[in-house]
Amino acid sequence: MTKIKYILLIIIITFSSSCTRDNFLDFQPKQFLVPSTIEDYRLMLDFISVNEIPDRNTLNTGFDVKHGNIISYMSDNQVLTEEFVQQFGNNIEPSVINAYLFQSTIYPNLEPDPDWEAYYSIIYTCNIILDGLETVTDGTSTEIGELKAEAKLHRAYSYFNLVNLYALHYNPASASTDLGVPIREGILIEGVDLTRASVQEVYDFVLEDITSSILNLKDTQPLQFLFRPSKAAAYGLLSKVYLYQGRYQEAFNASNNALNLYGIINNLNSVTIGNRESIDANENIILKPFIDEDLEIIWFKQNSRLQVLPTEALITSYQSDDLRRQWFVTSESAFNFGGNAPVYQFGSENGNFSDGINTPEVLLIRAECSARLENISQANEDLNSLRLKRYRGGTFTPVDITNQEDLLQFVKDERRRELILSTDRTFDIKRYNLFDNSNISITHTVSGQTETLAANSNNWAMPIGDLYILQNPEIIQNPRD
Repeated sequence: MTKIKYILLIIIITFSSSCTRDNFLDFQPKQFLVPSTIEDYRLMLDFISVNEIPDRNTLNTGFDVKHGNIISYMSDNQVLTEEFVQQFGNNIEPSVINAYLFQSTIYPNLEPDPDWEAYYSIIYTCNIILDGLETVTDGTSTEIGELKAEAKLHRAYSYFNLVNLYALHYNPASASTDLGVPIREGILIEGVDLTRASVQEVYDFVLEDITSSILNLKDTQPLQFLFRPSKAAAYGLLSKVYLYQGRYQEAFNASNNALNLYGIINNLNSVTIGNRESIDANENIILKPFIDEDLEIIWFKQNSRLQVLPTEALITSYQSDDLRRQWFVTSESAFNFGGNAPVYQFGSENGNFSDGINTPEVLLIRAECSARLENISQANEDLNSLRLKRYRGGTFTPVDITNQEDLLQFVKDERRRELILSTDRTFDIKRYNLFDNSNISITHTVSGQTETLAANSNNWAMPIGDLYILQNPEIIQNPRD
């Protein structure tokens, strides 16, 4: 990527570690230089550091954070084999085992929850920006409107993921009473009521932030600014929010708008790959492109290095000529995992950990909505558009599925294959169980302990960290089965 080294605006937001109401989410600033100009707020939104890797840079920004992989250990994509646990047991975080076994506490001993804190840190900074832009004295109305829109979209993305992590899935029949997450709009620190809003209130807030931002955003962003929101990103996120609500016509419309603005899909037969020199020449591996070569990224959001120890069912879901087997899978020797089981992970050799809004997922959202709305031809067309560029040249056979139920299931399976390195599989199971009565339960075993997460159990909502409830008793813990 072009070397963009922003000088970080000296707004040093330091974090306190004391357990007081003044830092209920460990993000409030003790001291900072108050921003006052358009340039200040642009620097805040664009704050990035550049991580050096051979011949390339990778982004690590304050606003590009997406939650880590803890939630993925609750899904049916992951298996912690006895071999793996025995070999790496001392290095496996307790939070991983707790999530894998669906425990009532994920982070023991009042440990902080990095996902909760990261998202609320972003939200608070967005609130500072939105508050300051109301009184900024320089800049045009267009510049101010664009910065406000970007801050709102970052905030919407954070709340959307928070409510899906720490609440039951959106249910139209009960969303108005189901516990969501606290909503913070302003910049006050003391005396703030942190009662959890309902799931409906959080979704309404997210939708308002997205829809009110769209007109003021650029249609797309150039490759060197993919961390900035765009209209295509806003429509992509909007399609996902509507999909999660079961509002399929609106999700179709939003995904269609996003793809009309930007719809490139990488062809795995010819895509430019990343830093090949660090991988043994004998490894049968395809690396993800560098960020500035990955044409599927609509909005860059940085995931931590997500590793998936795939279940046998997941592995066998890929046909032999499906290049995604090479795209995602690495041998154990390449990344020092040991053991004999394959490990799927992001292409860590090239720094591309993007897991934000991308064209394949938006295309699959449109395909799923088309199948649900009985637009059979559109669903098949979208599936074939993606799969054509995922199979070895000369081996692709188009699908033509006429039965609606079979078509919908195929789209779901394709979504699982394509988004293996996203953390969204757990969210998908939640919505399939609710809207489709899929009755998917998950059973995991570690070191002789077996636990089952039943379909539609309360335990699909991640428990909120005890640390935050201790600091703020009005935050009610999620009920457990």
